[in-house]
Amino acid sequence: MVEFYELLDDENVPYRCDVELDLIEEAPQEERPLLLWLFLKADSVTESLESFTEDLKSMLSSNLDAVFAGRVMKDGWAEFYFYAPQAKRFENVSSEVMTRHGGYVYERGSSRDSKWEMYSDNLYPDAYGLLSIQNRHTISALVEAGDDLSIPREVEHYLFFQTKSSMERAVAQLASHGFEVKEYVNDDESDYGYGVVLVKNEAITPETVEETTTSLYESAIQEHGHYEGWSTVLGE
Repeated sequence: MVEFYELLDDENVPYRCDVELDLIEEAPQEERPLLLWLFLKADSVTESLESFTEDLKSMLSSNLDAVFAGRVMKDGWAEFYFYAPQAKRFENVSSEVMTRHGGYVYERGSSRDSKWEMYSDNLYPDAYGLLSIQNRHTISALVEAGDDLSIPREVEHYLFFQTKSSMERAVAQLASHGFEVKEYVNDDESDYGYGVVLVKNEAITPETVEETTTSLYESAIQEHGHYEGWSTVLGE
């Protein structure tokens, strides 16, 4: 499943990363130790970028048995990354795709990355990136249902901890930020068996959700716990 999220560069300018999330379950793949990369000037391919991307993925998969790892849109460039058994024919196949879609300013190459460090260290999202993806999906579902995100309503948040004392410390700290306990949940079969559902009345605009979930995630981590996300009802 390809998802996207935003990162900040050294000057705090946001840029987009598309990544194949499912690869993390089997990374690294010993049979695909080579990293293939192709950089295109993005301003020349913006309108046709998605069709170009799909064509490139299909051609490299069928001709080189390559898997798509991710794409970064940064500083006016579209950076494509693949892992493959070998780099033979990469130049020919990528040139064929570029010719089919038009002439581009580009850079390309290959290198050995048997540990898939490019994927795990630079493409795969950290905890904040994963949280932003989850938030976007939940908000999109509400928008599709006709929700007005600006309407305040009760929002439930789910946190789990290894010990009862850790949970209680987090609850006390978050109470000062307006969160109230709705219920406690116990799971004797989990290492994180002490759960709590916290609620707060607020709007669910993307900015508000990002601020709230980041705060809850960091509070949970401080107590070696997990923040498992949120849910709510349609605003009325």
